[in-house]
Amino acid sequence: MMALLSSGRATLLRWSKLVPGLFRQDPLFRYATIAVVLALILMAVSIGQDVSARRPLPGTRDAGVTAPDPSGEASTPAGNLDAAKPPAPASPDLSPAQQNEQDPAIAPSRSLQGLDLAPAPRDNFGTVPQGGKPQ
Repeated sequence: MMALLSSGRATLLRWSKLVPGLFRQDPLFRYATIAVVLALILMAVSIGQDVSARRPLPGTRDAGVTAPDPSGEASTPAGNLDAAKPPAPASPDLSPAQQNEQDPAIAPSRSLQGLDLAPAPRDNFGTVPQGGKPQ
C-alpha cells in the first residue's frame, strides 16, 4: 500500500513539474487550463450561492425584490404589481375614445369580440424605390 502511495505521489510531482513548460509551449494545454480554472471558479460561486440560500451576488439586483424601504420591509417593484392583475375587459358602454385612453383594445386575456380588425397598411419596406430620390 505504501509503495502505491509513494509511486502515485512521485507521478504527481513529475506531472506538476511539466505544467509550466506545457503552459508556455502548448496552446491546447493553455486554453484547457484556463477553461478548467474558470469552471472551478464558477462552480465555487454556485456552491457559495447554494450555501448562502441563493442570495444575489453583492452589487447585483434581484428582479423580484427591491431594497428595504425606511420601515425595514422589502417591497416588490411597481412593474410587478401591474403584471399580477389581469387587464379588465373592454366595457361596451364606454365610447372608443374613452377606451383608448383607458387601456389598449387588444391585450392578453381580453376578448376580441366587438373589435373591427383590419390588415395593417401597406408599407414599402424591402422594395426598390421607383423613380428619383428616396423619401
